[in-house]
Amino acid sequence: MTLNEIFDMTWIPILAFALSFCAGVHMLIIGKRPPYLKNKDDNRPLKNEAMYAKTGGRLLIYFALGAAVMCGLLFFNLWMALAEIVAVFLTFSVRWREMEEKYGPIG
Repeated sequence: MTLNEIFDMTWIPILAFALSFCAGVHMLIIGKRPPYLKNKDDNRPLKNEAMYAKTGGRLLIYFALGAAVMCGLLFFNLWMALAEIVAVFLTFSVRWREMEEKYGPIG
């Protein structure tokens, strides 16, 4: 297997890992919701910005790790990798919605 074939097979999980990990670390270090994670015209205040950033950062890092595991599973079984990322995405989505309801924008 050549390097080009490996990259063709894994570029999507690598990109998902990089974007999710960077956004998660940004939220954890800065302690605020980054502007690229909200709508352009949405300037509503958050119920608890510190907890929103802490929880959201952890969830994004969880998704990044799920993308990394998917990248590894692609070398063994495509269907196992697909099932794993679907399970991670569904868990991430449910937990993100719960976080939005608990700490998200007012109104």
